[in-house]
Amino acid sequence: MSTELERQLRAGFGRLPKPTREATNQARSAALAALGSTHRRSRGGLLLVAFAVAFVVGAGAAALAATGNLHVRIGAVTPPARPFPTRLSVPAGSHGVAVVAGGKLWLATRHGLRIEGMPVSAAELSPRALYAVVGIGSSLVALAPGNRRPWVHQTDGRVISVAWSPDGLKIAYVVARPGDDELRLIEGDGSPDRLLIRGVRPVRPSWRADSLAVAYVDERGRAAVFDLSAGLRRTFDTRRCGGVTRAVAYDRREPALAVVSAHGIAVVRRWSRPATCAMLDVSASPFAAAWLQGGRVLLAVNRALGSSLERLSGTSLDEEGAASGRQALRGLAAAPAGSSVAIAVRRSAGVVDIGIVSSLDPRARLQLNRPLLRIRTAAKAVSITWR
Repeated sequence: MSTELERQLRAGFGRLPKPTREATNQARSAALAALGSTHRRSRGGLLLVAFAVAFVVGAGAAALAATGNLHVRIGAVTPPARPFPTRLSVPAGSHGVAVVAGGKLWLATRHGLRIEGMPVSAAELSPRALYAVVGIGSSLVALAPGNRRPWVHQTDGRVISVAWSPDGLKIAYVVARPGDDELRLIEGDGSPDRLLIRGVRPVRPSWRADSLAVAYVDERGRAAVFDLSAGLRRTFDTRRCGGVTRAVAYDRREPALAVVSAHGIAVVRRWSRPATCAMLDVSASPFAAAWLQGGRVLLAVNRALGSSLERLSGTSLDEEGAASGRQALRGLAAAPAGSSVAIAVRRSAGVVDIGIVSSLDPRARLQLNRPLLRIRTAAKAVSITWR
């Protein structure tokens, strides 16, 4: 055996995990017995014994590692990473939640309806999350627990957005048409279906608390309301409050309508009175609003250096505070009772987290430590329904 090879073997076996004293003695005794009596043991034979012992010990260490009895770590010890949730869970105190991102649906309800990654164009949960309605191809489809489809309605166009009325009896939806998108109305049992307005923008409608009026955005970018009891349409030109309308949201308890514009927000409380207006700086890009308890409005805002949830209250929309973060916001929905909000945030390139923000104190940090769901999507807008 060459000196160089001997050196390399010693160095290699030296890096193996150290054995117990008993294993070492047994390996040495077995090797010496194989060589015979003491006077016949040459220097080379003794070296062979040493290497045999090292080999047996190293093999034993490898076997222990393979069976899980020995764990070998190199470098600093790091705690195992917490697995991120890939299945949506229902938040405590609610009936269900649905998320649409990148043309796919994640949905979970306490009544047993669960969907993971289903291709859809839009989705909405009914009150108390008993059913869901989704846009699939050129159809509007109702879903129920047990893989049931109570009804399917042909829309002859892609369903862009959908909203279920608070009383559960009506569904307003926007369908894509060549030239002009349409706002349509269908009963909760799937019939009949009728046209409300031709020429609207692809923005999610919002129902008034009494289920007798639905808000939408017309083709000129103005907030509008269709009154079902009177069959009349009213338009609110709030473009002076920051430009064209991006979203509309009715309070779940009061007939107050929040109108989110490109750089501000307006609140319409009465037909006969001007809307209350709050302007933001030019760097702000609001995209959604949610109503909290006590008639307060939460505005989701993105900026070049981060995002914020800005809480406004009173008839003059006074700012109470804002929770800020570095990650861009992608979606917003209020809890059924208005005590907290669910948000979608961009965690990294192609990854979005959905979770709950319960602390809305001034100067709070906007972050999700325990998300409800993590999905891989590059979608810039995430639709959330929370019932």
